[in-house]
Amino acid sequence: MSSENFVDSLSKSDNLGAETAFKDVMTDRVANALETKRKEVAGTFVKNHIPEVEENEEVSSDWLARKGRA
Repeated sequence: MSSENFVDSLSKSDNLGAETAFKDVMTDRVANALETKRKEVAGTFVKNHIPEVEENEEVSSDWLARKGRA
């Protein structure tokens, strides 16, 4: 349903239909906003990934230089 259905229901004094249309529109908008935010957050996890180093493993100076940490 769209916001047009909401307005149409209100103009016909169909309050229950307007309520349903409003809930449907808001559900879609919230779902779209959450999906967009989920993609943004997922993108930052990939970009900011720092591999874990085991205690007995050394990190090479080349790797540190590439990451700007030398």
